[in-house]
Amino acid sequence: MDVVLLLDGRLNVERLLEYSQQVDTTSALQALGGGICANHLWDEMEGVVLVARAQPVSMLAAFGNFTPTQRSLLRGLALQINEVASKHHFIDYSTAEIAAERLAKELVRRFGVEELSRFQYTAIPRGGLIVLGMLSYLLDLSPEQIVIPEKATSAVNDEVLVVVDDCALSGVRFQQFLKKVDSAQVIFCPLFAAPELCRAIERAEPRVQACINAKDLQDIAPSRYGEAYAQWLTAHREIRGGHGYWDGITEPLTFSWCEPETRYWNHENKRFEAGWNVRPPGLCLKRRAVTANVECERREAGSHNAVILQTDGPGPLMVAERVLWTEMDSAIAVARMPESALQSSPCFRLEGTAAEMWRCVLEQGTLESAESALLEFYEVDPATLRKDLAAFVSDLVDNGILTRR
Repeated sequence: MDVVLLLDGRLNVERLLEYSQQVDTTSALQALGGGICANHLWDEMEGVVLVARAQPVSMLAAFGNFTPTQRSLLRGLALQINEVASKHHFIDYSTAEIAAERLAKELVRRFGVEELSRFQYTAIPRGGLIVLGMLSYLLDLSPEQIVIPEKATSAVNDEVLVVVDDCALSGVRFQQFLKKVDSAQVIFCPLFAAPELCRAIERAEPRVQACINAKDLQDIAPSRYGEAYAQWLTAHREIRGGHGYWDGITEPLTFSWCEPETRYWNHENKRFEAGWNVRPPGLCLKRRAVTANVECERREAGSHNAVILQTDGPGPLMVAERVLWTEMDSAIAVARMPESALQSSPCFRLEGTAAEMWRCVLEQGTLESAESALLEFYEVDPATLRKDLAAFVSDLVDNGILTRR
């Protein structure tokens, strides 16, 4: 039995509430866990359960018997959750409109109204279509200037084609789109992008006249990897090959309509594959639709995923501050969580009488009450039970699993 800590408790509660847009920590953890379970990647975590604790520190962990691939995926998820919850940018429609206005003004400044009126405009589906709709009003584009993506391949060669998207993270989607376009001159306009990515696209693509974004995204790879950044950069360049234009990791963002897809390198399949999305489904149109489909598929398959919320008993004997536990296969899995999600934590298993002692101690809160409850189920000498129970509790207290408050 094993455990991977996903949310390590160091995150400021206000940031967690802001990210989940919930009114209390319990609801925030349930929303975050629901977002994780809505991923198709979670279907590969057979037998794994999510356990959350709201007080005294907010923690979320996955318990199970992990394969090396599952452990790697969960560690990547832990890193993503802590970065997303602390550094995320949520772009609602009004914020997107302001960014679109900024993009329109920059296009007018660079090319002038008259020249812009001769350009054709298209978008990378699907988020780019929303931005193109905003831009079409801001620039007063005629219907004839707007080219649906399927027709962009037949745009006249000597006409400038403006390609719009809601964001660009590595440039892969634009790179794929550009291969289908015959236009000799292209202007790429991602609403949000790292400036280094924009310059890399301009250098790599002779047809791209300009790459203009409205808002800059910061590269968080140096802070994520610290002293190992140079090593990561070399490995990432080798793995990326010719996919995309830029070696960096942008700060996380989510739009009201979608959460940009994340990717991870599958060492077994030797390719990039769809990674985790962690935005609570209620805050994102695409996530709501995906979640509904996933839940429907799981109901038909007879499976169900839920977040187990750990609560304290009456005390004074209680689970220690950084301990999480759960019922698994008629046993109890218990782990004292490390200070950081990047550190490992031993997980031990309580079975039989030890598991019953654990349940009774937490339900009753005192040795005396736990002893009385156990005597109702076991025909055993009270003095022997009292001695074994006291030794059991003392050992757990000494190891920082239980505490007396």
